[in-house]
Amino acid sequence: MAKVKTVYVCQSCGQSFPKWAGQCSSCQEWNTLAEEVEVPKGSRGDIMAGGTLAIVENLGDIKTERTQRWMTGIDVFDEMIGGGLVPGGITLIGGEPGVGKSTFMLQLISRLGVNIKPVAYISGEESATQIKLRADRLGIGNGSDIYLLAEQNLNSALNALASYLPRVLIVDSIQTVYTPNLESSPGSVGQIRECASMLTKFGKERQLPVFIVGHVTKDGNIAGPKILEHIVDTVLYFEGETNSNFRILRVFKNRYGATGEVSVFQMTDNGLTSVINPSDIFINQNRTESPGVLVAPLLQGSRCILAEIQALVTQSYLPMPRRVVSGMDPNKLGLLIAVLERHGGVKFYNKDVYANVAGGLRLSEPGGDLPLALALAGSLMDKPFPKDTICAGEVTLSGEIRPVSQLSRRIAEARRFGFKKIMVSSYSDIEAGKGIIKVKTLKEAVNAFFKGA
Repeated sequence: MAKVKTVYVCQSCGQSFPKWAGQCSSCQEWNTLAEEVEVPKGSRGDIMAGGTLAIVENLGDIKTERTQRWMTGIDVFDEMIGGGLVPGGITLIGGEPGVGKSTFMLQLISRLGVNIKPVAYISGEESATQIKLRADRLGIGNGSDIYLLAEQNLNSALNALASYLPRVLIVDSIQTVYTPNLESSPGSVGQIRECASMLTKFGKERQLPVFIVGHVTKDGNIAGPKILEHIVDTVLYFEGETNSNFRILRVFKNRYGATGEVSVFQMTDNGLTSVINPSDIFINQNRTESPGVLVAPLLQGSRCILAEIQALVTQSYLPMPRRVVSGMDPNKLGLLIAVLERHGGVKFYNKDVYANVAGGLRLSEPGGDLPLALALAGSLMDKPFPKDTICAGEVTLSGEIRPVSQLSRRIAEARRFGFKKIMVSSYSDIEAGKGIIKVKTLKEAVNAFFKGA
C-alpha cells in the first residue's frame, strides 16, 4: 500500500509546511501547526469528479423509527446517557490517569456480555494477561464472550474482528493505536484523527456501539485535535481526585440525550460501584454549626445534589493576600469577594481566603453564588450559619439576588434531608412562608444571619 504523505497546516492562517515547527512563519502564531494528510494536486480540480450520485430526499417524506436502546446493566449510567446505548453510537471517555477509565470499561463490557454478545476489547496499553488479572480482581467471570486484542495497529485489529462480528467495541486508548496509512507516530494529531474516523466508520457501518478511551492533557482536556470530540456522538469525562474514593462521570456532549448529566461512583476493591443518592455522601447529616460552612443544593444536569461549601478567611501577613480554591473557578471567588466588599459591608483586602467544595464536586452553576458568599461572610465574622437552613441564588455585580432554575427541585431535595428553612431570591415564583425566606440583595442576606457581627 502506498504511503500517504502528510503536511503540517497552520490552524490559524492555513499555510502548509513539510515539517513541524513551534511557530508559524506566516502568521507568527505559536503551536498552531497540525498534521494533515496531503491531498494530491488536481484531485479537487473538478467538483463533479470522483463521486457517485447521492440520494436526495424530502424532509417531510422521511419516516423515523424509534431506535431500540441497549441496556448496559448499570442503571445510573443508562439514565445518564439518555436510556441506554444506541447501536452505532460512538462514545469518547476521558479522565486523569488512575481515575478508573479502564476499570469502568471492563465492568461495563462484563455487564453487556450477559445479554449482548460478543464484546471486543482492543488494548494498546496493556497486554491480555494484564487485562485478565484485572478482570479476576474485579470478580468478572470466565469472560468467554469477551475477545481481547493487545494490538496497536488498528488496521490489523479491525481486520481480525471482522470475522468475529462483535456487538460492542472498546478501544483503550486512542492515543496508543495507529494506522500504517500515516507515517507519524501514535498519539500525533494526524494519527488520532485518522484512527477516530476509522473507528467511527467501522461502528456506523455495522451498527455497533464503540467506546474510545482518551488521555487528557495537564489542562484536563482530551489530548489530540478538537475534531476528535466533534466526530464522536457522546463525550464523557471522569472527574475526581485519585486519592478520593468517589468518581463523577459527567456528560459533556450527547447527540442522543441531555448534556450536563452526572453519575457518581465509589471506588472499592471490587471496582466502581454506583451511588444511588449522592447527597448522602457529600454532606454530613450529624454536622455541627461551624463558621464558613453551609450546604448548597447544586444542579448537576437534571439531578440536584446537596454539597457542602466551605470557606476559611484568616488574617494575611503577605503583600498580596492568598486566594486558594478547590472545586470552583477562582474568578468566581474573586467576583464574589468584590461584591461582598462593595455591597455587603465586609472587607477582605487584608485577608487570606480559602474556599472548597467538599467531596470532589465542582461549583459550576449560578445557584451556588449565594451559598459561597454567605460562607465567606460567616467565616470572616466568625458566625456560624444555621444548620437547618439552606440557600440558593445567583449574585449579580450590583449585589442583587436573582432566582435560579429548578428551584422547586432544590427545595424538595433540601426538605428530604431535614432542612427547615430555605433562603431564595425575592423575585422567585415560590411563595414566602413555610420556611421560605426571601431576600432581594446580598447585604440583606448577610444581615439576616450575621447581624451585629
